[in-house]
Amino acid sequence: MIDKHRSYHAWLTSLEGYEGQISAYHFFPAYPPSQPTSYLGRYRSVLTNLDIHPYRHQIQAFEYIEQGRHLVVATPTASGKSLIYQVPVLQALLQGEAALFLFPTKALARDQVEKLERLVAMVGSKAGVASYDGDTPSDQREEIRANASCLFTNPDMLHFGILANHSKWSSFLSKIRFVVVDELHSYRGVFGVHAANILRRFFRVLAHYKRYPQVIATSATIGNPKEHASNLTGFSFEAVTEDNFPRAAREFICWQPVSKSSSSEAEAVRRSALTEATWLLVRCLRAGLKCIFFCNSRKNAELLRRYANGYLKETESARLRSYRAGYTASDRRLIETGFKCGDIRVLTATSALELGVDIGDVDVVVLVGYPGSLMALWQRAGRAGRSGSRSLTILIPGSDPLDEYYLRHPELLIDGSIEDAVADAFNSEIHPLHLACAAAEIPLRAEEEYPAPWVEISELPFLVRRENGWVNRGRYPHQRIQIRGVGGKRIRLRDGLGRNLGEADFSTALRELHRGAVYLHQGEPFVVMDLDLKGGVALLTPHIEDYYTQTRHETEIEILDEVKPFEEISSHLQGERVPAPPFGVSTGRVLVSTDILSYVKKRYFSGKILDERYLDLPPLSFKTQGLWIELTEVSRTVSPELLPSAMHALEHTLIGLLPAFVLCERADVGGVSYPNYPATGRPVIFIYDGYPGGVGYSRAGAAAFLEWLLAAKDLLARCLCKSGCPRCILSPKCGNGNQYLDKPAAQKLAAALLEYLTFRQDQNLSA
Repeated sequence: MIDKHRSYHAWLTSLEGYEGQISAYHFFPAYPPSQPTSYLGRYRSVLTNLDIHPYRHQIQAFEYIEQGRHLVVATPTASGKSLIYQVPVLQALLQGEAALFLFPTKALARDQVEKLERLVAMVGSKAGVASYDGDTPSDQREEIRANASCLFTNPDMLHFGILANHSKWSSFLSKIRFVVVDELHSYRGVFGVHAANILRRFFRVLAHYKRYPQVIATSATIGNPKEHASNLTGFSFEAVTEDNFPRAAREFICWQPVSKSSSSEAEAVRRSALTEATWLLVRCLRAGLKCIFFCNSRKNAELLRRYANGYLKETESARLRSYRAGYTASDRRLIETGFKCGDIRVLTATSALELGVDIGDVDVVVLVGYPGSLMALWQRAGRAGRSGSRSLTILIPGSDPLDEYYLRHPELLIDGSIEDAVADAFNSEIHPLHLACAAAEIPLRAEEEYPAPWVEISELPFLVRRENGWVNRGRYPHQRIQIRGVGGKRIRLRDGLGRNLGEADFSTALRELHRGAVYLHQGEPFVVMDLDLKGGVALLTPHIEDYYTQTRHETEIEILDEVKPFEEISSHLQGERVPAPPFGVSTGRVLVSTDILSYVKKRYFSGKILDERYLDLPPLSFKTQGLWIELTEVSRTVSPELLPSAMHALEHTLIGLLPAFVLCERADVGGVSYPNYPATGRPVIFIYDGYPGGVGYSRAGAAAFLEWLLAAKDLLARCLCKSGCPRCILSPKCGNGNQYLDKPAAQKLAAALLEYLTFRQDQNLSA
């Protein structure tokens, strides 16, 4: 057993088999709370009943709420955020008012229900507290509508169950005093677009019942909490972003996998992050530490557990479990309970444990691969150290440009700026679908603020005008919306016996479920025997051969309209100006058209191409947001024959690094390079949002383009490979199989472009 007051760094370096993997180390000292002696505000009696003395940042939050302000609290994990919304809600319940809690997942909502029920009893309230989600039995729903004063739900149920039937909820809705939006940072991207529209529709319905509640939102630390809360709700917010909660000492380690020998480019070949994680897991478990090993995919979470079991005794294996989405709710609860009581000591988990489900004390958090954002990194790291003893976080970088970037700049993990969350409420594809729902709930009027300024209500084909406003033509438009996706046609996955395995959206089906594709479903490989696009069914059978498949495609981009420099105004921010991109970087709407031409079979591990088969599939086309950079002034930096490969490689590097500046995933954006763009005859690189209508990723990236390009230039210069690797220019999404890439030429091009754009930016500023 390890002494938890001893340095984890000293323990790791003393282990047999340690090979110098610690590449960076940071120590966070413990700090005591700064606690006021008294609180004399409106919620003093509730706090007295609970025998709780609030900290300074909690008192600041209470004061904002007392003033009637909408509030967002964006502080680190385990900083007492829950108390900030629980106390005002308890006061409202004692006064006969109601509250609605919105959580991104059912498990998180149910975890919080139990806690609030205990607090309600402690203050002497008889208010009904209930969870309302897809698992709520039908025979209980009417009772909940009639008796609940405090309702816990999720965006899906708010959309399908409450807004669509709001008249049945009138007695509850007409009492609401507070709306609590927990884990605000999770409402981003396409999910955030849907959540923003659902929330705005919800407040519109509440206004119909003459209720104008306060919003209390909580979030992990993000770069723009006030702006993000405003984007989602349409309201102005106050923010509490610093806390003075007591914390134990913490250690942070960046763990560089051991290099392996190779006949070529030896310096670039390293052991995998999973191999290093296996070594650490075995030693942590045997030291008696409680650990979570966060993996970035379900498959890796299961593989890590399997690899570790190969080194453990049977009694040791019993203390190791996996935790991810896809397990039944009862199985997850058993694992949570076992870990909390100590029967289970180590979990290999996905982001399913990133949110605040209570799993007790944790000593060590290991991140197997950079999780995609600093926000997620510190959210996961915050799982450790809640017991008051010293904790440890280890980051094991994987083979990805973002991982390599932070491996080379570990100081940015500690001191770097937290990313902004992005969610464009007025997405041109998704917003109109929600307008149909809004009109079905309460007739739309032309003078309302909810529809986007660019929307002409009279031109929407699904609306018809009546005396009381515009109403929806059809019945129940809510069912046409996929809350956790982009909507559109769905493809059902079935096995040879006709059993339903799941479903996928149409574009995913074209890329990954074509005839002959090897498709991973819940970690198991299947081969697609048939894809019926008209019938919406893909037929799968188990795959046992030693190969996987990858499509090859061509993408064309057409510029539809361009946002002029210094005119980029986001209307849903109530006129607040969005930072303009630097001179030479353009943004606007584009039409993306992709033809999937063929697929190749590749041998596992070696990547050797075994066969190529041509495909006859319909093209994919959608309008979205994009940015583009014209390279005419710097194209002479490299020879004409190398320019296409340099542009292609730089495009890959930029896409791989975008999540360092915008809260998105690498798979959320796409790109195309044109050495000779047909519309202008000039060299242009495009980067675009990978969702119809756009989410705002490329626009946000354009505003930070100089810093983003500097990071790409630096990564290309520092990556130890000679001709390119997955850590700098190779992309898993490349449509032509990572052909025609030139790393040295891309490095020259990036340096020249940065120098040119910086010079022009300085010229504009001085003018």
